[in-house]
Amino acid sequence: MDLEAAHEGGPGGAGPDGHGPDGTGPDGPGPVGYELDGMGPGGTGPDDVLARVHREEHSRLLATLVRRFGDLDLAEDAASEAMEAALRTWPERGVPDRPLAWLTTAATRTALDRVRRDATAARRLAVLHVQEGSPVAPSAESGALAGQGLGDGEDLPDERLAMLMGCCHPAIAPADRIALMLRFVGSLTTAEAAQALLLPVPTLQARITRAKKRIAGAGIPLTVPADPEERARRMPLVLRAISLVFTEGYAATSGDTPIRRELTAEAIRLARIVERLSDGAAEPAGLLALLLLTDARSPARTGPADVPIPLEDQDRSLWDRDLIAEGLALVERAAAAPDAGRYAVQAAIAALHAEAPRFEETDWAQIVVLYDLLLARGEDPVVRMNRAIAVGREHRPEEGLALLEQLAEEPELRSHSPFHAALALFHEETGQHGRTVEHWARALELGGSEGERRFLEQRLESARARA
Repeated sequence: MDLEAAHEGGPGGAGPDGHGPDGTGPDGPGPVGYELDGMGPGGTGPDDVLARVHREEHSRLLATLVRRFGDLDLAEDAASEAMEAALRTWPERGVPDRPLAWLTTAATRTALDRVRRDATAARRLAVLHVQEGSPVAPSAESGALAGQGLGDGEDLPDERLAMLMGCCHPAIAPADRIALMLRFVGSLTTAEAAQALLLPVPTLQARITRAKKRIAGAGIPLTVPADPEERARRMPLVLRAISLVFTEGYAATSGDTPIRRELTAEAIRLARIVERLSDGAAEPAGLLALLLLTDARSPARTGPADVPIPLEDQDRSLWDRDLIAEGLALVERAAAAPDAGRYAVQAAIAALHAEAPRFEETDWAQIVVLYDLLLARGEDPVVRMNRAIAVGREHRPEEGLALLEQLAEEPELRSHSPFHAALALFHEETGQHGRTVEHWARALELGGSEGERRFLEQRLESARARA
């Protein structure tokens, strides 16, 4: 048994507060010691279709409404009412051929009705139309792409990139921007977004409420800025939001399925768009590489009943070699760029795992060096945790355990399931079975999805038998 995500440089990316996108901090793509994968085929009944549309397209619906009406609260309410209307009518009339189009039409009608009844909203919408130049303006990011030679039909983005950029407006408080992006572009619940940021739910909710009030009060446009320099200033938060969305999909913190493919696919799609808009900058390339190299392992990540398979036990012949090849090329380019940063370093860690033909051939010494580079860019207890794990693999479990125990009082780690899983594994390998049970129990108490919990239950049962 070994430690999967926390030490291999998964979709991390420290933002301004130093945390990565996944619950393991700026480096690992999921909980320590296992990987999660698999989403079963969805149902075809009205409820199943609506649930799937909500999971996969709610953020697109919301972004379309925000673009049209310039009001996040109005868009939220209209989207919610459209979903409720579908729940009432689809079971009787059948699922429409184009569910998202049906929902968009219903939500637009609801929003227009409210605008007609609200003089203030009508004036705000009129101003928005004047600013955009037409009642249904082309998206700003489409224009930006067209200016770079990405013509019609060539993977043009939808309105969600505009929402991401708009949520990073400098008038919105820095602490509030990422919360807003995760909630309304990433389609994470408040609890999921809080988990991704290692924050209490009330704190996360307060940030979202504050940001929405600021947007409404100041009339902040949720669009892609036309100025390339302003786009570049907002890019770090955009990248971080994308990485956080990927991580919630790759290692779901709740629910029946350990992976949410609609989130991982959306994050990769947005990462590709941003990378194409970035004029060869290192960090967008590094993030895309990180996501591709992480996603490449998906076919080998779970066994029966969605129980995660440890990295050293995975069938590496199932890893997606096309994604790995694409990711490695991006890593090489990002690492050679003068502006290489945290994403480029994390992608390099992921590349070392992808290149190892067998787990035993992993270059742990180089991984430790790369974690040192991350720490040189900013202190973070979760990076220290990941480095400790790598040291334990490079040398002896006792050395990794000693470093982990030095972090036991860090507030971020005390309630962090992967930290306790790492402690359990190293205690197990050093023969301290009582402590092993203690930390597997704590990891289970803090665990997330059903598949993850089944894994932790199995480990705890085995530890108790040995103790």
